[in-house]
Amino acid sequence: MGTVYLKVFATTALCQVPIETLISLFTIKYCNSSVRIMLVKDSNSSGENSFLVNVSIFECEFIEYSEMSEIASGCELPNLEESDSNCIAGLCATLRGFKESCLLACSEASVWTRFCEIDIISMLRTIVQDSILPVALVRFEHHMTQPMRVHNIYKYTMSKKIAGNVVTQNRADLPEHTFAEGMILSLADIIVFVCIHMLFNFIDKKQVHELIPLTLKWYNNLLTKEHILRSLNVFCIEELTSRNVICNYSLPVVENQSLYKSDPKRYKPRNRIYTRQEDIDSSLDKVKSIELKVMLDKPFVDEEDFDWDSVPQDATPVKDLPSNRLQRKFQQLESLCKPILKLAKTGDTIVDFCSGGGHLGILLAYLLPKCNLILLENKAESMNRAKTRVARLSLRNVKFYQSNLDYFKGHFDIGTCLHACGVATDLVLQQCIDKNAAFVCCPCCYGSVQDCHRIVYPRSRVLTEVLDKRSYLVLGHAADQTHDVENVKTKQGYECMTIIDTDRKMQAAEHGYQVYLNKLTPDSCSPKNHLLIGLPTVMKSS
Repeated sequence: MGTVYLKVFATTALCQVPIETLISLFTIKYCNSSVRIMLVKDSNSSGENSFLVNVSIFECEFIEYSEMSEIASGCELPNLEESDSNCIAGLCATLRGFKESCLLACSEASVWTRFCEIDIISMLRTIVQDSILPVALVRFEHHMTQPMRVHNIYKYTMSKKIAGNVVTQNRADLPEHTFAEGMILSLADIIVFVCIHMLFNFIDKKQVHELIPLTLKWYNNLLTKEHILRSLNVFCIEELTSRNVICNYSLPVVENQSLYKSDPKRYKPRNRIYTRQEDIDSSLDKVKSIELKVMLDKPFVDEEDFDWDSVPQDATPVKDLPSNRLQRKFQQLESLCKPILKLAKTGDTIVDFCSGGGHLGILLAYLLPKCNLILLENKAESMNRAKTRVARLSLRNVKFYQSNLDYFKGHFDIGTCLHACGVATDLVLQQCIDKNAAFVCCPCCYGSVQDCHRIVYPRSRVLTEVLDKRSYLVLGHAADQTHDVENVKTKQGYECMTIIDTDRKMQAAEHGYQVYLNKLTPDSCSPKNHLLIGLPTVMKSS
């Protein structure tokens, strides 16, 4: 089963812990898991809410950060070490090791995963003192008003007809939610239950019944489940029934929208940016006003042959891709491998961010046997394909991290990514800058760039002074209009691509990097064919 590492703020039987640790321990108890538990002592320097847990009901060990295994210390907590070469990090990904079946998509791609992993968690980070109910709580109430999501509506309606019930195949005829995702209790229910159960330590649930009736109905239903009841002794809280303070709670203004990504009424926190030609022209004019040099640099590596014949088939994408894509994938991989082969030194650690099935990272591991490769990918299915290929090749220099790239904090010398979508490219570049590591990155999905907890746009000081947020995002959307050479938008699309990547180049240069903006070879191997190669010019002191 492996070893789970959880953060704690004390080393006593009744232990103060962050909300993520509380949820993890509750899930372990719920699943009656035999996982080895390591409680890692940390200080609560951020002043976030902590919660009292009875850890004496678990078989666990208290350790310091310095005592963590090498692979587990490379990621944020909580994480699950499956072996000395494989680690899973992030709350939802870690908990799926105990209870599978939902929250498979990463929080950047799924509104529902983001709600369970970030939004509802954030609700508990600070003490609730306001009479206005938390936004996340109200969003969950609205979510519970939506028709229940059923993956096979036909199967559901036929079962009702056979039972003698009159029902149509209209989603409006579906029953209300029994659980957070439908008719079956899932990992999402456990995460949300713990958060709301702890929230009721600050809010008297009897006083909010009329405001969140569906949430309370769901909550009370969970309190009838055997495994939930068996796990309640994890908590050490006082019931609010003894308090007689009356508070007139009210609801914040929250749109009644679904949290399901596929639902047309899903929660949409950002306004859509459309690429009207007048907006594109306006943004381009602002860039031209500062006479910015927007161009490609001289090639970082000379043209030379790449000996694919010497590479075993399992280190290539031959078995994974159809023939009509195969040649282009070979060309893309070759274009990224050449500068990395030039940069890499014996003993270097190279991270293939957003590694997917491992096409780039596995090829590099084979070509660079004296370097250490880390494959970092948040999709379990893709990671498992990579593990199978590595095992067939008997490679001993590869480690796997199943997590969002933001959770990785280990040392590395070179970071790379092939077609990391939107903001993921900038998160990779920022990781490299933070670690003073070289980078070789091929961006993708320029229209998907958006501010997040670590990244704001524009990236460079130069473009920040001339472009506002919307003008920059307009260029990003226009940059995705790189079609065939006959399309009238293609030339403009590449111009906008070059501006966005020049912005990335200048931002890295502001941090002491020498950066080359090159292209994949040949240009036709991908419409998103830019290549950013960065070398730190000043070594940071240890």
